Amino acid sequence: MKSTGWVKCIAEIRNNETGEIREFETDEILVIGEKYPSTFIWENGNYACDCNRHLFFKRAKNEETEEDWDFECSHGKYSVNLKTKKDGNVYYREYNL
Repeated sequence: MKSTGWVKCIAEIRNNETGEIREFETDEILVIGEKYPSTFIWENGNYACDCNRHLFFKRAKNEETEEDWDFECSHGKYSVNLKTKKDGNVYYREYNL
């Protein structure tokens, strides 16, 4: 198994209905020697689902409530761009600004 570490990133989460974008700070896995973190969890894993993206969107402004945990699982209500916190380089894009 390759050595890994953690890197601070920003998920720019867009509510596709309203167009509002919020920034959510996240720690992502970086394989040593790679330029950017893996995007698997955001593309095909748990973070690709609207229920999780909804929670991150709410947490970005400290608005999470108990009712937010009942959000319906779906795809397409939220889109995400990912960038490194250190230099702001976008390494994953689902929408254009």
